[in-house]
Amino acid sequence: MQNIFIPSKNRVENASLLKYAHENNFIVNVVIEPQDEEKYKIKYPNFNYIILPQDNGGITFVRNYIKQYTINKGLQNYWQLDDDITGLFYREGTKLIRSDFNALHQAQEYFLNNKIQLGALEYRQFAWSATKPHIENSFCDTCVFMDNTTTKHLQYRPYLEGKEDRDFAMQIIKDGQKTARITLYAFSNPANGSNAGGLKEIFYDLGKEEQCVNRMVETWGEDICTPIIKENGRKDVKINWNKINNTQISLF
Repeated sequence: MQNIFIPSKNRVENASLLKYAHENNFIVNVVIEPQDEEKYKIKYPNFNYIILPQDNGGITFVRNYIKQYTINKGLQNYWQLDDDITGLFYREGTKLIRSDFNALHQAQEYFLNNKIQLGALEYRQFAWSATKPHIENSFCDTCVFMDNTTTKHLQYRPYLEGKEDRDFAMQIIKDGQKTARITLYAFSNPANGSNAGGLKEIFYDLGKEEQCVNRMVETWGEDICTPIIKENGRKDVKINWNKINNTQISLF
């Protein structure tokens, strides 16, 4: 598959997905900042590299850059994968079996056949117990499929950086389109903010999650977004996905 894009920042030594792709001779598109170019190309010389026009632009800048890049290249759809994914799987009953990038190909066919505009693989810890093939109109992150043919007019919003994936899924739903996490295929990855590089030092270590939560409530309203504190002490927001299309709000 030539439509896999993996943004990576300061993780040349611990990007588990890049290491896996390199060891198995998969050619992927790695999106990096100019300051990281030399060390990534030394470590992984066989990947296709897309060099961003600036350093430290933030994750929404990168997400939007990839989206516009694929549109300019005429790609009708693409995958955007976090660089610290540690495994891909397919499900048989309640058993998860390790897979490779073919899982993305199978999931993509499912999304296209079911007219899903924004899709994702399910988290491994939830996929095994799933009772239906997909979960509709909820969040999609980490291992994401994007249909460019219907989402060209939507962008990730810098104001909500840190919750940009949640917000983008909400924009899709508000626009009358469909999101889905497929439970027939899954991924595993470290907990948010636990892996050096990426957003750890520039977001999680600086305690910016509370600001994100407040901005989500401000943007979408308290009836849709409720601030919560998780068992591990992280500040987060609970989203009432069923109310997104039932409340008149302005997206912009």
